[in-house]
Amino acid sequence: MLSDASEALMGELPVNTRLMLGSERLRLLFTNTRLGVDHAAKRGAGAVAGTSILGRLSGAIEDLFKSGGESARRRSIRNLSPDQVLRSHRDNFAINYDEVVSVTLAQTLTLHGITILTKDEKFEFSTRARFNDVVELFSKGLNVKMSVRRLSQTELKR
Repeated sequence: MLSDASEALMGELPVNTRLMLGSERLRLLFTNTRLGVDHAAKRGAGAVAGTSILGRLSGAIEDLFKSGGESARRRSIRNLSPDQVLRSHRDNFAINYDEVVSVTLAQTLTLHGITILTKDEKFEFSTRARFNDVVELFSKGLNVKMSVRRLSQTELKR
């Protein structure tokens, strides 16, 4: 996981991933050699897009208690190198670009899908970031391994 002095941060993307019960907020860190996965916060079952009022209420309460600590952590890692960010949380990890087999970016009306397939694992994320920004970030290091599924103009107008 150690990087050399020539590693440069080229961008970051806030994403979510689903867990058995709940979800987790992550940050994808794009460097010139690898993709870092920085764990921001886990959310319980109340954060899953549920239909019950109790589920939404518990998710809102959880947000109130967790968001202060998350904000402090985000501020504290702003001036760190990519390698220092990766070492800042025990669950953080990196994916070297040469380990990636394919990346699929799927545009939807609200929550865009990201699937990264490596030689050993499959990672699925979602993001609310502008789709063109997502494509641009992945293009910097993974352009030849990337497939993009955009909505048609008709679908976008719905």
